[in-house]
Amino acid sequence: MNPLEYNPSDEEHREIMEYLISEGAAIFDGIDEDGEPIYMFDMEILEEVMPELHAVMQQDMDDVLVDLYQKGLIDVSYDENLNAIMSVSEQGKVALAEAGFDLDDEDTF
Repeated sequence: MNPLEYNPSDEEHREIMEYLISEGAAIFDGIDEDGEPIYMFDMEILEEVMPELHAVMQQDMDDVLVDLYQKGLIDVSYDENLNAIMSVSEQGKVALAEAGFDLDDEDTF
């Protein structure tokens, strides 16, 4: 099954999220402005319990990060172990401030 082609019903979606929560792969994190639930994911556990979903989510994150980098909104450096360290670039800080984000609010970032 291609996860991109899967469109679960509301009931199936609820069951999937309950399963992910029970396995520790997802944590309820609040409600958005539209009344929809927000979840945080433990990507290591998600990879174990639902590898197809993990792959789709990982690819989406990679695509977004590459796009932000290409637009100059994030900087990338590397530590001694060649782990990538990403931070908001000066251009990104300007864009965030223009969008109304409080750059001094540590809870925002």
